[in-house]
Amino acid sequence: MNIVRNQKGFAMPVIILLIALMAMTAYTVLVQTSNSLGLSYRQSYLQMARVASKAAIDYSQEQFDNATCGNYTGTAEQNMVSNSHYRVTFKSDVLNTSPDGLSKTIQGTGSVYLPKNSVSARYVFSVNSEIVNTFATCKSPDNYSPLLWLDASDTSTLKKVGTVTSSVTPTTSFGMASDTIRDTLEERADDGTTTNAAWQANDLEMHICDPAKFSNAVCTANATKYVNVGFVYSNVNVPKNATITNATITLHCATPSGTSGSTLHRIYGIYQSASNPHPALFTKTGTNQLKTKLATSTLHTTKYDDISENNCQPGNDTQYNVTDLAQEMVNNTNWDPTGTGNGGRMGFGVQYQSGAGSRHLYKDGNNLSISYSTTSVTPANNGDPLGVWVDKSGHSNDAVFAYGTAATRQDNQINAKTVIRFGNGNMLSTLTNPMVNQREMTTFAVVKPNYTTSAADGRVVSGMSTTGTNDTTGGSGIVPLLRNGSGSGISSIYSGNSSTFRTSYNCANCASVPNIFDSRFINSGLNTTDSFLSANGVKVAENDNYQPGNPYTFSIDQLYVGGTRNGSNTGGAGNSYLNGDYAEIIVYDHALSCHQTVSIENYLRSKWNVSASPYADTCPDDVPTL
Repeated sequence: MNIVRNQKGFAMPVIILLIALMAMTAYTVLVQTSNSLGLSYRQSYLQMARVASKAAIDYSQEQFDNATCGNYTGTAEQNMVSNSHYRVTFKSDVLNTSPDGLSKTIQGTGSVYLPKNSVSARYVFSVNSEIVNTFATCKSPDNYSPLLWLDASDTSTLKKVGTVTSSVTPTTSFGMASDTIRDTLEERADDGTTTNAAWQANDLEMHICDPAKFSNAVCTANATKYVNVGFVYSNVNVPKNATITNATITLHCATPSGTSGSTLHRIYGIYQSASNPHPALFTKTGTNQLKTKLATSTLHTTKYDDISENNCQPGNDTQYNVTDLAQEMVNNTNWDPTGTGNGGRMGFGVQYQSGAGSRHLYKDGNNLSISYSTTSVTPANNGDPLGVWVDKSGHSNDAVFAYGTAATRQDNQINAKTVIRFGNGNMLSTLTNPMVNQREMTTFAVVKPNYTTSAADGRVVSGMSTTGTNDTTGGSGIVPLLRNGSGSGISSIYSGNSSTFRTSYNCANCASVPNIFDSRFINSGLNTTDSFLSANGVKVAENDNYQPGNPYTFSIDQLYVGGTRNGSNTGGAGNSYLNGDYAEIIVYDHALSCHQTVSIENYLRSKWNVSASPYADTCPDDVPTL
């Protein structure tokens, strides 16, 4: 027969003792009844099979807990009792494994063979039992697809940020008079034409044309006398998005020509096309090479520089500050400093604005100088301020220093591992994939809080929208972990400032010691949310079935660690700092199951040695028992 029950096994020594006692009882019955299979005889051996099946369950639980990463596949049939008359065996078969690998449904089978060498069992009893909560330490955060994973023990993720300042002097040849392509141009502002004389000259007019280059009629008529002047520089090897600290064009003054008096020049950066910031060199016979660019908003920078002058005597210089223009150009999506094609070229166009004066300037080379700085991200050493904490989730949600005082790397701290020490500062992770209209989130933090120096309601992890001004704005803010007021403890806030949506826990012994804090917001259906708080493997607070206003969902694209932003959405400042040592932060954009939560808690417990013993799994079974 095959009897199926839902039972849990019990201690192996008791099982062996019972087997031995029943074996003696069964043997006595066998002697008394000779070969007659009476009822007592059958019940005795059936009970032996029953106990053996329970032994199989106990043995499976032990093997499952001890298997590497919970890789238990069952136990082959083996003897428990064997004598000259019969033998008793047990075996375990895995019927089902939960998706997270933490739960298995096991069938434990006990068998009695009469006689002992029989190829088939005379009596069989099977028990199906759900075995849960293997303490497999191989379960790590990436098993459940984290949104953000910051791990201080992985020191390769800790970076300091500095700046490296460099300079570059782009090249200009100004060409030969006979060239058909060169890097300067004088062009009539009214119709965009040039002349051979203007092309061949080694000087530039700002901005009333020279009759010797155009004609007396053109240069004395107010409607036609103004010219635009252009420059193209090559080998501008400035990295994309570098910070331009200074960029200056310096032109030497020549013998004055034209009229005296003040004049106002305006200079723009010019592009080849709306998608190409690198202009081609000017051509001798082209028209509207500057006029079109200066008249078309997509073909020049939005930034410009104005300079007003009264004279430009020989030996003096005229300088154009093009720092903002150069910055806009190197920030262009298609900026390419490599020099391929037109890459590495930077162009400028100068046009007349007002005034009656005219300036006469030499074409003499290498007159654009640029200084720039680049961010240098290098490994942070012990004690260094932290600029970047690299995200291990695979989503590139790196946390960068945002406000206040930069956190520092501190080695040999919790369980002799590295931590990040926060003191009135925070880090910002800008989410590459925002959480939009969400209702669930799971957050873990291994932190040794310094409540003495922390702000009331200091944030461990805070979620915000860039359009919001704080993290308690309903729908655009959420606070999964923060200090419980000004005491020792932890809270979570789902929405707004109302205590209705806050879950809190006061702890007497969590100050200045390592803790594992975690919170879960779970969509419980019917537009309601459940909130759970746990500390060191124990659920300490719960807030069930509340609907936090309208809308009840939240949308965020920023996560702050160690504090939050407070102020306008265009700037603001750091606020609500939670100081202390941060070891590991893990955020999921979904609710983990109870078993999954316990597995991460045990992963963190073992890794950071917060507790010597595994946290108990008191979760309800989530694999149906067969």
